[in-house]
Amino acid sequence: MGIRLLVFGLSLLLSIPPTLAAQTQAVSPSQLQEAIRHAAKTREKNRNDVQAFFSSELARKAMKMGKIDSQRVQTAVATLSPEELARLAVRTHQLQQDFAGGALDNQQMTYAIIALATAVFVLIIVAAH
Repeated sequence: MGIRLLVFGLSLLLSIPPTLAAQTQAVSPSQLQEAIRHAAKTREKNRNDVQAFFSSELARKAMKMGKIDSQRVQTAVATLSPEELARLAVRTHQLQQDFAGGALDNQQMTYAIIALATAVFVLIIVAAH
């Protein structure tokens, strides 16, 4: 009885047309390339936005007050994962809006910049382990 079931199962498997099996490709190569290009552009934009934030005069002064080497922050930003970079870009953008809108004063902005720069180093350390 077990052999009959095995033979029946194999005959069903072999009766599936090869074209049906070949049609199971979920993503075409061109779609995959486009997704990779889009992800690379997004990562580059996020990296540029974050690096521009940390390059601003206000951020450089804040990091100097916090005894944080701004060049090391810039280097560390370039090594963040795309997800970490995206989250950091959102936070830096929000900080800039809050500061421009008057929701943060200079001291609060200084502390926020120091905290973000420190967070970049923490992310690098965690990723290394």
